[in-house]
Amino acid sequence: MSDIDDGKNLALAGSRAKPLVWLAVIMGIPLVGVIVAVGLGQAYMRGATPEHARLIGSAVVCALVVLMAVLLWSLRRARVRVDQGVLIIHTSVGTKRIPLANLRAHGVHLVNFSTHPELRPVIKLWGTGLPGFAGGWFKLRNGDKAVCLLLDRHGISYLRSDADNLTLLLSLAEPEKLRKLLEH
Repeated sequence: MSDIDDGKNLALAGSRAKPLVWLAVIMGIPLVGVIVAVGLGQAYMRGATPEHARLIGSAVVCALVVLMAVLLWSLRRARVRVDQGVLIIHTSVGTKRIPLANLRAHGVHLVNFSTHPELRPVIKLWGTGLPGFAGGWFKLRNGDKAVCLLLDRHGISYLRSDADNLTLLLSLAEPEKLRKLLEH
């Protein structure tokens, strides 16, 4: 057994900085919009006191801050690991465990969306999709269902499990480590 089969993380390729910046932009624009809308709503609400309008505005701002914190936590949590013969993918919204034995028949292939556009995720079924990050369950252009953890769109590790008819698309910095595990 290798040292990564003892519960070690497989390094991800790509940076988490880009999706974090986009998350801040996406969440920041609605936050400003909500504050302005609450301010205007306060002016037009009949009989509402300024304290009541501020309370509603504060609740909305708090809800957006909590949502952003949950998304930040889920981005930080995303990882791929191998433990006791099982590939464990922690996406932004859940965890998928697949025995390495189910992946051995097909192995690991490096693909690129420009040469394999049929593997591009097109519909998010359950997960997080931001520029520079895709984590969760997606429908691919070819119709397959896939678990994706993508931070980099070049040199994507493609795996296939026939046991549950599932495709895996992972941004691994060193796919050779996983390939060696599958060969044993």
